This record gives sequence, C-alpha cells and structure tokens, in this order.
Amino acid sequence: MDPQIVISETPPSATDLCEEAINENLSKGLPVNEEDYAVIVGVSHYISLAPLNAPVTDACRLRNWLIKADGGNMHPNHVFFIPSTAGSNTPDQLAIDKALSDIIQMATAKPARRLYFYFSGHGFGSNWEVNGMCLPIWSPSFYNAALSSKAYLDLLVEQDLFQEVYFFLDCCRDRKINTKPLHSMLGGDHPGGANTMAVVLYAAEYENPAWEGMMNNNGNLQVHGYFSRALMEALNGGAVNNNGDITITSFIDYVREKTESYAQERNQTQTVRSDIRNNKNGLNYVFHRTGKVPGTVLTITFKAAGEITLDGPDLNNIRSGIVQTGDSWLVPLGKGYHQITNKTTRSSAFITIDGTLKTMNYDF
Repeated sequence: MDPQIVISETPPSATDLCEEAINENLSKGLPVNEEDYAVIVGVSHYISLAPLNAPVTDACRLRNWLIKADGGNMHPNHVFFIPSTAGSNTPDQLAIDKALSDIIQMATAKPARRLYFYFSGHGFGSNWEVNGMCLPIWSPSFYNAALSSKAYLDLLVEQDLFQEVYFFLDCCRDRKINTKPLHSMLGGDHPGGANTMAVVLYAAEYENPAWEGMMNNNGNLQVHGYFSRALMEALNGGAVNNNGDITITSFIDYVREKTESYAQERNQTQTVRSDIRNNKNGLNYVFHRTGKVPGTVLTITFKAAGEITLDGPDLNNIRSGIVQTGDSWLVPLGKGYHQITNKTTRSSAFITIDGTLKTMNYDF
C-alpha cells in the first residue's frame, strides 16, 4: 500500500482508534455464528519501509464488524486480530501461522462454515498470481520477509475444512523481481480443496499500487485504504440488493466501483481484482443478510421553478408537480439510479442512491 499525504497534521495513532467490540447476542443468550472464523492482520509499522496510517485502523474496523451482532455475528474468540505496534518486529510469520493453526484445530473438532482472511499493509507482486504480504521486518536485506498470498490461500482451501473462504488483500502489487514470498509453515498430508468456495479480492491489479488517504468518514477525518473503506461500506449496507441481501456479485461490484471512485477523486488509478474458486452456488449466492431494505430519505431543493418529474430505476414515476424556486421535496428513495427532469427548463440529472446514507440533500 502506498501512503497518500493530504494534510500536514499527524493523524491519531491507529491503535488509539481501535475500540473493542462486543457481540450483544452472547449476553442475551441468542445464537451467534459459531462456525465462522477470521484472521485479521493490519501492519502499519515497518522497520525499513515508510509507515502507513490505515492498516491497523482498517483491520480493527473489519474485526469489529465481524464480531458485532448486526455484522458478522461471530464469537470474539473466533476472530484473531493481529495488529502491528510501533518499534516492534511483530507480527511475524509465526504469529499468523499460530492463529491459523488454532482455527484449523477448532474447525477440525467441529464443522466450520466460513473463514475470513484479511491483510492490510505493504505488499508487492511477485508474479500475476502471487502477492507478497510484507512483514514488519521486510527490507532489501530481508527481501523475502513477506507471505505468499497464493500459498496461504491454497493452504486454507486445501484443508477442505471450510465451506467458504473470503480472502481480502489491501496492499500494493507493484512488481518486484526475483522474490520468493514465504509459504506457511502449516500443512497436511492430504490433498483437497474441491469442497471450499473461495472469494478473493485484491485491492489492485498486478503491477499496480493500492492507496490510502485522508477521508471523511461520517464527519470524522481518518486515513483509510480506498479498498478497505469500500469493503466496509459494502458490508455495512452499500452492497445490499433490494431484498436487503449482499450477494457475491453485488459485493464485488460495489467494492470495485467505490475503490475506483475514491482513487479517481484524487487523480489516481486503482482497480480491484477478483477471483473465485469452486463457486458451486452461483454469483447470486447470498453470503450476508442484513434484513434492511436499502433506502435514503432525499431532500431535493429546487434552484429553478418549473414542472418536475422524478423517475425511479425502472422508469416508473415517483413524483411529479409544479415547483417554485426555493421549494423542496422530501422523498424516500430505494437504491439505484433516479432521473429528475425540469420539463420547463428542459434540464435533467441523475441521482445515485447507493444505500449507505439514511438522509441526503440534493440541489436541482
């Protein structure tokens, strides 16, 4: 990941921004997703590389979403959060492999459904299918102190312990020659992998960087990876369809579009790469149900008088009427593209509702 400096002030420490999450369903005696597991790695601190502001913060946000009842609804003991700390060589490969080993032991003892693996930090492209996930000690001397994305994905899939694996990498994929990223120290004597679906999202295409930058998050200025912010927005409702469900297709499309948009706003380029293995369920498979139908209450303020029509994504008319300059409409809208037209002035515009905002203002 490449840092993008947008203000001169030093942002708050990433660790300070990480608050512990609780799953309210545990205290209420309600069901939680006991068959789900996660390893969440955020590396902001490096011995030789430029420090990053976003990885620990972004990793924390994903960890908390996975635990919360209205998010992943997971047991906190099943979420292994592995952040870096200033002035330390940790996490090292052993810490990450130990977390995976603990999960594999639990999944062997009791049937498992899902595993999330997330890494945010510096990275590089060894080749088009192998990404190096840089450990804190990486340097020109410790040239191979990086984990192989392909080797770790292969390990998790070939265990045949999980029905689904979600593998998210928010790191650069700039090419480095003659690199040999590390395979996991874990393994087994049985080949497998035919029974595990894997959804893989790389923050950038091979030979390209992934960016972080200062962003406005609900009125708070924080540094986030463009990819990680899009990822969290998707999980928090941005990727839901009109039934309140997040499918593989809606999830990937939202993350890709938003990541590209955040980069373009800063005159940068970043394109998300996705791969799917063993998808027997189809691209419309629902992997998260929010129970919330997406919608936004839109306030439209009119800058010109005229005869107005507001049409929805399926071209149905939502509202029509005569307005005067300064009038406003309060309209609840579902997710999608809406067209507003002033027939008097012969002007029109498209309004995009992505489901992430409860309220929104629009001048027309």
